[in-house]
Amino acid sequence: MTAAIEFSRVTKRYGTTVALHGLDLRVERGEMFGLIGADGAGKTTAIRLMGGLLHADEGEIRTLGTDPATHHRAVTEKVGYLSQRFSLYGDLTIDENIAFFAEIHGVGDYHRRRDQLLAMTRLAPFRTRLADRLSGGMKQKLALACTLVHEPELLLLDEPTTGVDPVSRRELWKLLSEFLAQGITIVMSTTYFDEAERCARVALLHDGMLLAAGAPADVRGSSPSLEDAFIAGLTAKGTV
Repeated sequence: MTAAIEFSRVTKRYGTTVALHGLDLRVERGEMFGLIGADGAGKTTAIRLMGGLLHADEGEIRTLGTDPATHHRAVTEKVGYLSQRFSLYGDLTIDENIAFFAEIHGVGDYHRRRDQLLAMTRLAPFRTRLADRLSGGMKQKLALACTLVHEPELLLLDEPTTGVDPVSRRELWKLLSEFLAQGITIVMSTTYFDEAERCARVALLHDGMLLAAGAPADVRGSSPSLEDAFIAGLTAKGTV
Protein backbone atom coordinates (compact mmCIF):
# COMPACT_ATOMS: atom_id res chain seq x y z
CA MET A 1 0.00 0.00 0.00
CA THR A 2 1.26 3.49 -0.82
CA ALA A 3 2.12 5.92 1.95
CA ALA A 4 -0.49 8.43 3.09
CA ILE A 5 1.81 11.31 2.14
CA GLU A 6 5.07 11.47 0.21
CA PHE A 7 7.17 14.59 -0.38
CA SER A 8 10.14 14.30 -2.71
CA ARG A 9 12.46 17.33 -2.84
CA VAL A 10 9.54 19.73 -2.44
CA THR A 11 10.27 23.45 -2.64
CA LYS A 12 7.73 26.25 -2.22
CA ARG A 13 8.41 29.95 -2.70
CA TYR A 14 6.41 33.07 -1.92
CA GLY A 15 8.06 35.64 -4.13
CA THR A 16 11.68 35.82 -3.00
CA THR A 17 10.96 33.96 0.25
CA VAL A 18 11.61 30.22 0.19
CA ALA A 19 9.11 28.62 2.57
CA LEU A 20 10.24 25.03 2.01
CA HIS A 21 13.68 23.91 0.82
CA GLY A 22 13.74 20.53 -0.95
CA LEU A 23 11.65 18.76 1.69
CA ASP A 24 11.62 14.95 1.77
CA LEU A 25 8.86 13.48 3.91
CA ARG A 26 6.89 10.25 4.23
CA VAL A 27 3.80 9.65 6.38
CA GLU A 28 2.57 6.08 6.70
CA ARG A 29 -1.11 5.22 6.66
CA GLY A 30 -2.71 4.87 10.07
CA GLU A 31 -0.07 6.82 12.00
CA MET A 32 -0.10 10.14 13.80
CA PHE A 33 2.67 12.32 12.40
CA GLY A 34 3.78 15.65 13.82
CA LEU A 35 5.33 18.67 12.16
CA ILE A 36 7.11 20.70 14.81
CA GLY A 37 8.82 24.05 14.55
CA ALA A 38 8.59 27.69 15.49
CA ASP A 39 6.44 30.18 13.60
CA GLY A 40 7.76 30.57 10.06
CA ALA A 41 9.31 27.08 10.00
CA GLY A 42 7.15 25.99 7.04
CA LYS A 43 4.60 23.84 8.87
CA THR A 44 1.46 25.52 7.49
CA THR A 45 2.88 25.58 3.96
CA ALA A 46 3.63 21.84 4.15
CA ILE A 47 0.10 21.03 5.35
CA ARG A 48 -1.50 23.17 2.65
CA LEU A 49 0.61 21.42 0.02
CA MET A 50 -0.55 18.06 1.39
CA GLY A 51 -4.16 19.12 0.94
CA GLY A 52 -3.66 20.52 -2.54
CA LEU A 53 -4.34 24.09 -1.47
CA LEU A 54 -0.96 25.17 -2.82
CA HIS A 55 1.17 24.11 -5.79
CA ALA A 56 4.79 23.17 -5.22
CA ASP A 57 7.37 25.07 -7.26
CA GLU A 58 9.66 22.05 -7.37
CA GLY A 59 9.48 18.40 -6.38
CA GLU A 60 6.70 15.85 -6.22
CA ILE A 61 3.84 15.35 -3.74
CA ARG A 62 1.53 12.38 -3.36
CA THR A 63 -1.40 12.43 -0.97
CA LEU A 64 -3.11 9.04 -0.68
CA GLY A 65 -1.33 8.12 -3.90
CA THR A 66 -2.58 11.15 -5.85
CA ASP A 67 -1.13 14.51 -6.85
CA PRO A 68 -3.21 16.75 -4.53
CA ALA A 69 -2.90 19.88 -6.67
CA THR A 70 -3.74 18.26 -10.00
CA HIS A 71 -6.56 16.10 -8.61
CA HIS A 72 -7.76 18.40 -5.88
CA ARG A 73 -11.42 17.31 -5.87
CA ALA A 74 -10.52 13.62 -5.56
CA VAL A 75 -8.20 14.41 -2.65
CA THR A 76 -10.67 16.62 -0.75
CA GLU A 77 -13.17 13.76 -0.73
CA LYS A 78 -10.70 11.73 1.34
CA VAL A 79 -9.02 14.47 3.38
CA GLY A 80 -10.22 16.56 6.29
CA TYR A 81 -8.39 19.88 6.79
CA LEU A 82 -8.55 21.97 9.96
CA SER A 83 -6.77 25.29 9.48
CA GLN A 84 -5.62 27.68 12.19
CA ARG A 85 -8.58 29.89 11.34
CA PHE A 86 -11.32 27.39 10.64
CA SER A 87 -14.48 29.38 9.85
CA LEU A 88 -17.60 28.42 11.73
CA TYR A 89 -20.85 30.29 11.11
CA GLY A 90 -21.69 32.10 14.33
CA ASP A 91 -25.34 32.61 13.47
CA LEU A 92 -25.85 28.86 12.90
CA THR A 93 -26.30 26.26 15.61
CA ILE A 94 -23.94 23.33 16.18
CA ASP A 95 -26.32 21.06 14.25
CA GLU A 96 -26.62 23.54 11.40
CA ASN A 97 -22.86 24.04 11.07
CA ILE A 98 -22.25 20.30 10.77
CA ALA A 99 -25.11 19.97 8.28
CA PHE A 100 -23.67 22.80 6.19
CA PHE A 101 -20.22 21.19 5.95
CA ALA A 102 -21.79 17.81 5.22
CA GLU A 103 -23.65 19.31 2.27
CA ILE A 104 -20.48 21.01 0.99
CA HIS A 105 -18.86 17.59 0.83
CA GLY A 106 -21.91 16.03 -0.80
CA VAL A 107 -22.79 13.85 2.18
CA GLY A 108 -26.43 12.96 1.78
CA ASP A 109 -27.49 11.02 4.88
CA TYR A 110 -25.25 12.72 7.41
CA HIS A 111 -27.53 12.48 10.46
CA ARG A 112 -26.03 9.25 11.83
CA ARG A 113 -22.51 10.59 11.40
CA ARG A 114 -23.47 13.91 12.99
CA ASP A 115 -24.99 12.20 16.04
CA GLN A 116 -21.89 10.04 16.38
CA LEU A 117 -19.55 13.04 16.24
CA LEU A 118 -21.66 15.04 18.70
CA ALA A 119 -21.54 12.14 21.14
CA MET A 120 -17.76 11.76 20.78
CA THR A 121 -17.14 15.49 21.25
CA ARG A 122 -19.72 15.76 24.06
CA LEU A 123 -21.49 18.52 22.18
CA ALA A 124 -24.85 16.75 21.93
CA PRO A 125 -26.45 18.63 24.87
CA PHE A 126 -25.60 21.93 23.15
CA ARG A 127 -26.58 21.09 19.59
CA THR A 128 -29.11 23.94 19.35
CA ARG A 129 -26.67 26.55 20.66
CA LEU A 130 -25.33 29.16 18.24
CA ALA A 131 -21.62 28.78 17.40
CA ASP A 132 -20.96 32.36 18.52
CA ARG A 133 -22.05 31.39 22.04
CA LEU A 134 -19.56 28.51 22.40
CA SER A 135 -16.35 28.60 24.40
CA GLY A 136 -13.02 28.40 22.57
CA GLY A 137 -12.63 24.70 23.34
CA MET A 138 -16.18 23.91 22.21
CA LYS A 139 -15.66 25.83 18.98
CA GLN A 140 -12.53 23.79 18.27
CA LYS A 141 -14.39 20.53 18.90
CA LEU A 142 -17.19 21.68 16.60
CA ALA A 143 -14.63 22.58 13.94
CA LEU A 144 -13.19 19.08 14.28
CA ALA A 145 -16.66 17.54 13.92
CA CYS A 146 -17.27 19.60 10.76
CA THR A 147 -13.93 18.44 9.38
CA LEU A 148 -14.78 14.78 10.01
CA VAL A 149 -18.40 14.68 8.90
CA HIS A 150 -17.50 13.27 5.45
CA GLU A 151 -15.46 10.46 7.06
CA PRO A 152 -12.01 11.29 5.63
CA GLU A 153 -9.11 8.83 5.50
CA LEU A 154 -6.58 11.55 6.30
CA LEU A 155 -6.86 14.40 8.78
CA LEU A 156 -4.65 17.49 8.42
CA LEU A 157 -4.54 19.68 11.53
CA ASP A 158 -2.71 23.00 11.54
CA GLU A 159 -1.88 23.84 15.17
CA PRO A 160 -5.26 22.60 16.45
CA THR A 161 -4.66 23.46 20.12
CA THR A 162 -3.38 27.02 19.73
CA GLY A 163 -5.34 29.31 22.02
CA VAL A 164 -7.22 26.42 23.64
CA ASP A 165 -7.29 26.01 27.43
CA PRO A 166 -5.49 23.02 29.02
CA VAL A 167 -8.70 21.07 29.75
CA SER A 168 -9.91 21.44 26.17
CA ARG A 169 -6.45 20.45 24.90
CA ARG A 170 -6.67 17.18 26.81
CA GLU A 171 -10.17 16.54 25.44
CA LEU A 172 -8.99 17.21 21.89
CA TRP A 173 -6.11 14.78 22.32
CA LYS A 174 -8.47 12.12 23.61
CA LEU A 175 -10.63 12.63 20.52
CA LEU A 176 -7.63 12.37 18.21
CA SER A 177 -6.63 9.10 19.88
CA GLU A 178 -10.11 7.73 19.23
CA PHE A 179 -10.00 8.77 15.58
CA LEU A 180 -6.54 7.24 15.23
CA ALA A 181 -7.90 3.96 16.63
CA GLN A 182 -10.50 4.04 13.84
CA GLY A 183 -7.70 3.94 11.26
CA ILE A 184 -7.63 7.62 10.31
CA THR A 185 -4.17 8.95 9.44
CA ILE A 186 -3.44 12.20 11.29
CA VAL A 187 -0.87 14.86 10.43
CA MET A 188 -0.68 17.80 12.81
CA SER A 189 1.56 20.80 13.21
CA THR A 190 2.50 22.24 16.57
CA THR A 191 5.03 24.42 18.33
CA TYR A 192 4.66 22.32 21.50
CA PHE A 193 7.10 19.43 21.77
CA ASP A 194 5.05 17.79 24.54
CA GLU A 195 2.24 17.45 21.99
CA ALA A 196 4.56 16.17 19.31
CA GLU A 197 5.68 13.41 21.69
CA ARG A 198 2.19 11.92 21.37
CA CYS A 199 2.90 11.24 17.69
CA ALA A 200 4.47 8.05 16.36
CA ARG A 201 6.98 10.10 14.37
CA VAL A 202 7.80 13.77 13.96
CA ALA A 203 9.63 16.06 11.56
CA LEU A 204 11.49 19.06 12.96
CA LEU A 205 11.40 22.04 10.58
CA HIS A 206 13.37 25.27 10.74
CA ASP A 207 13.34 27.99 8.09
CA GLY A 208 11.71 25.57 5.65
CA MET A 209 14.37 22.90 6.09
CA LEU A 210 14.08 19.45 7.64
CA LEU A 211 16.47 19.24 10.58
CA ALA A 212 15.52 15.83 11.91
CA ALA A 213 12.82 13.17 11.55
CA GLY A 214 11.92 10.03 13.45
CA ALA A 215 10.45 8.98 16.79
CA PRO A 216 10.01 12.01 19.10
CA ALA A 217 12.48 10.66 21.65
CA ASP A 218 15.09 10.12 18.95
CA VAL A 219 14.67 13.63 17.58
CA ARG A 220 14.80 15.24 21.00
CA GLY A 221 17.64 13.05 22.22
CA SER A 222 19.84 13.18 19.14
CA SER A 223 23.49 14.19 19.40
CA PRO A 224 24.29 17.89 19.99
CA SER A 225 23.63 19.71 16.75
CA LEU A 226 21.45 22.35 15.17
CA GLU A 227 18.20 20.56 15.99
CA ASP A 228 19.16 20.41 19.70
CA ALA A 229 19.94 24.11 19.69
CA PHE A 230 16.60 24.79 18.04
CA ILE A 231 14.70 22.75 20.62
CA ALA A 232 16.60 24.53 23.39
CA GLY A 233 15.55 27.82 21.82
CA LEU A 234 11.90 26.79 21.89
CA THR A 235 12.27 25.80 25.55
CA ALA A 236 13.87 29.11 26.44
CA LYS A 237 10.96 30.96 24.83
CA GLY A 238 8.46 28.89 26.80
CA THR A 239 7.12 27.26 23.64
CA VAL A 240 7.98 23.69 24.65
